[in-house]
Amino acid sequence: MIATPSLADRLQKMRTQLRAGQQQLAAWQAGSLAVSAVPGAGKSTGMAVAAAIALAQRPQHDRRQLYLVTVTRSAALNLRQKVRETLQQLGLSAVGFTVQTLHSLSLQIASTAPDLSNLYWDQVSLVSDRRKAQMLRQAIDQWIEANPTLFQQLLRGTGFDGELAEQLRRSSVLRNEFLFELAKTLIPEIKSSGLSPADFADRLSPWPVLGDYPLLVIAQGLYEFYQVGLQQASLIDFDDMVLSAVRVLDNPQARRTWQSSILALFEDEAQDSSPLQMQLLERLAPVTTDQQLQLVRVGDPNQAINSTFTSADPLFFRQFCEQCDRRQQLVMFDQAGRSSPTIFRAANFVLQWVNRHWAHSDSLRPFREQAIQPVDAEDPQLNANPEPLGLGLELLQTETTIATVELLQQRLIDLYAANAETQAAILVRENRQAHYLRDRLTEPLAKAGIHLWEASDRDRNRRIPEEMLALLQFIERPHQPDRLRAALQVLVNRDRLPALPWEALPAPEIFLGDRLFWPDANPRLLPAQRLCQQLLKARSELPPEQLIPFLALTLHYDGSELATADQLADQLGRQAWSNLSLGQLLADLQNLLESDRLTSVETEDPGLALTRSGQVTILTMHRSKGLDWDCVFLPFLEASQIPGGRSPKQSEAFLGPQPWIAIARLQLRRALQAETGASVEPFTDLAAAVSEAQALREAEEYRLLYVAMTRAKRLLWMASAQQAPRNWTFPPSLIDQTPCPALAALYRQFPQHRC
Repeated sequence: MIATPSLADRLQKMRTQLRAGQQQLAAWQAGSLAVSAVPGAGKSTGMAVAAAIALAQRPQHDRRQLYLVTVTRSAALNLRQKVRETLQQLGLSAVGFTVQTLHSLSLQIASTAPDLSNLYWDQVSLVSDRRKAQMLRQAIDQWIEANPTLFQQLLRGTGFDGELAEQLRRSSVLRNEFLFELAKTLIPEIKSSGLSPADFADRLSPWPVLGDYPLLVIAQGLYEFYQVGLQQASLIDFDDMVLSAVRVLDNPQARRTWQSSILALFEDEAQDSSPLQMQLLERLAPVTTDQQLQLVRVGDPNQAINSTFTSADPLFFRQFCEQCDRRQQLVMFDQAGRSSPTIFRAANFVLQWVNRHWAHSDSLRPFREQAIQPVDAEDPQLNANPEPLGLGLELLQTETTIATVELLQQRLIDLYAANAETQAAILVRENRQAHYLRDRLTEPLAKAGIHLWEASDRDRNRRIPEEMLALLQFIERPHQPDRLRAALQVLVNRDRLPALPWEALPAPEIFLGDRLFWPDANPRLLPAQRLCQQLLKARSELPPEQLIPFLALTLHYDGSELATADQLADQLGRQAWSNLSLGQLLADLQNLLESDRLTSVETEDPGLALTRSGQVTILTMHRSKGLDWDCVFLPFLEASQIPGGRSPKQSEAFLGPQPWIAIARLQLRRALQAETGASVEPFTDLAAAVSEAQALREAEEYRLLYVAMTRAKRLLWMASAQQAPRNWTFPPSLIDQTPCPALAALYRQFPQHRC
């Protein structure tokens, strides 16, 4: 009779199947630990095994829970499943742990003590993205009314002759673009620091004003009006949810209660944490007898690609790694089995080349120096470091963007002719490039039997009700400037119109009137005028129940989207159509959007996956993080895209050439970081701030390229064109371009891989 292996034997066998870095994580017993993991290193597997071993080794009477925290729901589901499977392999019950997103954990904490969190779910609701945008615009209007002098300062800009039409244009740009972007960017930054509007106002006095505009003072005012609006509407946002949880944990008794129920905290994707989320975890983690937090943070600072549009800041995870390194509590996951060695060599070269040729401060270098290493020969991962397809790394420089697409198309056809189950993705920098490729590749690939799927298609179904609302609101009140702009933006987003010269857009009554009264019309606005006049004509010719189907056809919805629009019209028209007015249709649609009852409006294919075999998926580089494919194609790698330029919008040129919002955000981050003990000070020199803002943006762009490159397993195809669009609003307009500097370096370093 064969003896059943003991738990100790099973644990030892599991440890021996891990890579060196994973074994160090699995050996964690107590205290703080930082794990810096290269792409494809198996950090989820390492976390799952470490969690299972920690649970297996805890005393039998210990009822504390191990908390694993990550960013997204999908990541939480994946991690939960891996921990369960690992516990089952050990012959243990899948209990004693919980996997949550940071926001769901915050909600749980805040809900347990509403008297401390001030969060009563029977009295408040979570604000939707659409309603949040409305609240921000309302705050802007209120701020302008309360601060006419500051608004006039913005209106004057760098020079103003007092002409009425220009004043109206500038006012519209400030309301709808500049101040909205300022509020959307800076308010989450302030809230993620844990500061109330009053606290933030107190901190402002010692901070110098950079340049001509007191943007932080303006942001403080917008923040105050926004918070008042949320309170009056009984709404909260995600930052409020985390703040409420922090308030609970600021209470010593509540903190001790929570800490006593937790074995340890494991955080995934730690490079994407905000300061507020860090505060939450540091308060929640139990403390050891030597005053260390029971906190394991796993991430990769080289894959931090969210800091330019969220409140995440990789600085804090880097600092945590440095602190742990000084205590010999830093673990490196540097072996990865995802890709062929050729692809890893290319990614490692880009990392080292960018750092070596970095023209800014060393403290702002994009990458932490850590090279990706192949796994050992006895590694248990199936097909680890797979054989390359073709050259494995294929580098191209074409004459034009059109030639790039033609070569990309032929390479895909050849790959799928050899293996119809090939798994491929085309990763682009922005959505307009994805639309451009979709329009040019769908038909020729379909003729070759290859299915092409643009990842934004699913998201577009979710936007259908909002698009219908914007167009219906315009039809109802066409002479309101905000409604006209919103409708035009929908038409541009849906490629029914090219990008518009917003600064040349006249008042609605002129734009929608007879062209005889618009003698100096910008020719680029004439197609927009004709299309808007057609929409208004439909109002007089069609009954309300037919407007949504008409608008869906006007936007050139595809079959799935038309079905979604029909479902939406049916949901709104369950009462007798004969009693339906345009006003009632709008009211019902607004109520539907403000509720949580939109799932029946969406058409989702649950079997559709971004990484499905036999499919070519087009998606942005940002969305590719955490995924991988056999073949990855990176077209359009011109220097204008990565690292890109920093020119301000043409419509905002009257404010000056500086990237004001980026500067204000940088000044805010500097000041807030200084308060946490970081060795930084607020800027006093505008030129230095402009330089650092540019450096931070370029650093993130290079990290984005690194992430995109490391998605490939067997073939990485990279291309730039000598002539490419100036910007992707008008793809046919080609100008001379240079390749991304990192790609140019790859051309020189790997001449044998040039095609």
